[in-house]
Amino acid sequence: MVELNPLKWFRAGEKPVAAPRRMVRQQSAGFAGAAVNRLTQSLATWSGSANSDAENGLAILRARARALCNNHEYARRFLSLTATHIVGSEGPTLQVRALTNSGVLDSVANSAIEMAWWKWQKTADIGGRMTFAHLLRVTIKAVARDGEALVRIVRRRDLPNGFALQLLEIDRLDETLNKVTPDGLNIRMGVEIDSMSRPIAYHVKTSHPGESWGWSMPGYERIPADQIWHVFLPERAEQVRGYSWLHAVLIRMGMLHSYEEAAVVAARVGASKMGFFKRAAEDGGYAGQATGQLADQNIAGSLSAQVEPGEMWELPPGYDFESFNPDYPHANFESFMKGCLRGIAAGLDIDYATLANDLEAVNYSSMRAGTIETRDQWQVLQGWFIDSLVMPVYREWLASALVRGDVRLPASGRALPADRFNKFADASTFLGRRWQWVDPLKDAEAEKALLAAGLTSRSRIAAKTGQDFDEILAELADEQAKIAAAGVVLGDQPVEAEDSPEDEAEDEAEDEMENGQEART
Repeated sequence: MVELNPLKWFRAGEKPVAAPRRMVRQQSAGFAGAAVNRLTQSLATWSGSANSDAENGLAILRARARALCNNHEYARRFLSLTATHIVGSEGPTLQVRALTNSGVLDSVANSAIEMAWWKWQKTADIGGRMTFAHLLRVTIKAVARDGEALVRIVRRRDLPNGFALQLLEIDRLDETLNKVTPDGLNIRMGVEIDSMSRPIAYHVKTSHPGESWGWSMPGYERIPADQIWHVFLPERAEQVRGYSWLHAVLIRMGMLHSYEEAAVVAARVGASKMGFFKRAAEDGGYAGQATGQLADQNIAGSLSAQVEPGEMWELPPGYDFESFNPDYPHANFESFMKGCLRGIAAGLDIDYATLANDLEAVNYSSMRAGTIETRDQWQVLQGWFIDSLVMPVYREWLASALVRGDVRLPASGRALPADRFNKFADASTFLGRRWQWVDPLKDAEAEKALLAAGLTSRSRIAAKTGQDFDEILAELADEQAKIAAAGVVLGDQPVEAEDSPEDEAEDEAEDEMENGQEART
């Protein structure tokens, strides 16, 4: 094979000289996935920054995710699972383990802080509609659905401990607000950041932009970053705003919902056994009067009939009946739905059986394998949520309560000093909710074996179930004291069995033998 050499000169009128083609080895791309050809022309070839991608689709993602969570069963279930497994019924449990100067656990002061925190949780919401645990569940639902949430600090003297929280919808943080301040700081999608992308303030709208009653053009309020928490799960570096956790399954979930709706409608039509009256081809027009229900005609003059169950009737002359029987529910409907739901479950990082509530083909081993992986993911999200919101809220509350002198010792009534804030705050941890296994007896036997081998501790075993071992010990000691004071014997306590007559005779014989041996000695 030859080609014309473009570098070879030739005179006018002469034919170009064909030069032998120089064989060049074709260089392949370093990654097959980066090849650009007819097979990959539908794939993306360019990617923007995390903020640019979010800016272009943040509002649309949020609107679609909200619509799905309002109308789609599995999207709503995902939100419920998120709130249940990340927050739980009572929220993360506070454990304070501060020590005295002598190195002994300061149990009295620790219990006073835990009790004051428990009381404040009942009045955490500034609107008075939610406890702290419920506020956390609403917040994590907003993060999962909208991608982010805003929690504002409210400090007032008339509030319990002088501290409360206000939950704001993320719509107030305008994603279209992008500019440079006179100080040279950037405002990116409503978040004022410095050169290190650290939030300095949030420009929040004074009213919800989607409010339909009493609406007026909202202004902006600049809230310093130390007075509000912007809760979202970062996925990329330099990310300023969060996006919905449903982003990877929005299209599939929406199409599945439409398909399921159409299938249900088709099944209903098929169950109705609809049909059509068809005029015979050789009929030139029927001018006679039909009898019975078939005499009814609609506005256009077409023949129509109302059919009762089990009813049979005669067609008028010149008409045939053609039935319409949609093939629904289809035989492959269930398997198709399961395949789609498995893909949706994978996109949401949870197991299929939990999302679809389908335990038809699971056993102990398969359920345990899928549950372990899902629970590990829940624990990761629990740790992130505690570090991002729960612990910062607790530290702000503790500082306010200690300064006001609201945390008091139960016996003396003396308030804990405010200068011990670091001592108590640094010794405080939160434990997220834990779960029981499918077969708790097997797990109890395994933990007993690990405890006997010295490979675990009772504190760790209690922590797996979301309990505090010190509290368990205190409860056991209190119960034993009450049982002893009442002079009762419970079924779980060992009872010495009374000797039978044969046992008493055997004991007497042994005593006599021992006495005789002692006498001979």
